[in-house]
Amino acid sequence: MLLFIPVLAMQAFMHLWSPDMLTPEQEITLMAIYKGVNVNLAHAVAKVETGNIPEESGARDKVVSAGNYGRFQINCTTWKKPLKLDSCEDLLERHTNIWAGLTVLSYVSANRWAKPKGPHHWVAHYNAGVVVEKGSRGERYANKVASYMRTWSKQSRRKFGQFKGW
Repeated sequence: MLLFIPVLAMQAFMHLWSPDMLTPEQEITLMAIYKGVNVNLAHAVAKVETGNIPEESGARDKVVSAGNYGRFQINCTTWKKPLKLDSCEDLLERHTNIWAGLTVLSYVSANRWAKPKGPHHWVAHYNAGVVVEKGSRGERYANKVASYMRTWSKQSRRKFGQFKGW
């Protein structure tokens, strides 16, 4: 009987809760933790990919550029089948795009074929594919992500530094 009350409370919460209640930043943070991706890296990649586009009215989630879709600019040709998507248009939905972006980041992190300098420079493969040459677009991308990671990390330390364990 005592277990019954928490189970009912959890069911009620799950029926009332929706991912739309989260801001994109909160959703990226939670999905990054779930996927085992560095949270600062996840936010940095989202910033590099579509950070100059305003958040209002979901504009960042509706970006399509050279076959890349949404906030994380997922290449539909490459990832549609592995992610089991019905259509490229699925990637224009915020929750799907964040899930897909962090799934791809998790995959690239676990399966990087080369290790450009630095602990997180493998992210060059997220942008440039398997081959990343010195001085290439992929290396410049990784440097940009690393810069945003430092910025995001400093901001989060200022914001949450008072919490034990941060």
